[in-house]
Amino acid sequence: MSGKKRPRARTGKRLRCNRCGCYAPRDLASKAAEEWAGKWEGGRLVLIVCPPCQTPLENAAAEANDAELAVARADGGRFLPDPVLCITGTLEDPGTVLYGRNHLQRIRTAGQAENLGLVSRLPADTRCVPIVGGVMVYLPGQRAAP
Repeated sequence: MSGKKRPRARTGKRLRCNRCGCYAPRDLASKAAEEWAGKWEGGRLVLIVCPPCQTPLENAAAEANDAELAVARADGGRFLPDPVLCITGTLEDPGTVLYGRNHLQRIRTAGQAENLGLVSRLPADTRCVPIVGGVMVYLPGQRAAP
């Protein structure tokens, strides 16, 4: 799925293109699925589009997302899909919330924390940056050389 984060393996119903209804490849991590596009909202895949149904704008956005991820990874970043909460310290002494305040607000209002990834015990100099579909985590000393 070019430019989009690949969804976790699904059980049950097979995904279909939201525009023409054709079936997506069963294995969304396969070569056959690379050109399919998806839209993520709140950590969930809400739209999937087959290659023939994609607009030029969607193709351009996918290429831009791919480039952004490649640059971030080359700079030492590690991608984590939304929804994720990054904190320093420990669960007993959480330290600082680096990313995920909007997810905390959603948990508070909905009273539900399903599918929320918690990344804790991060070193104090960790940097977390929102990116399409998730967050890039930059650990101290993990940066690529300039």
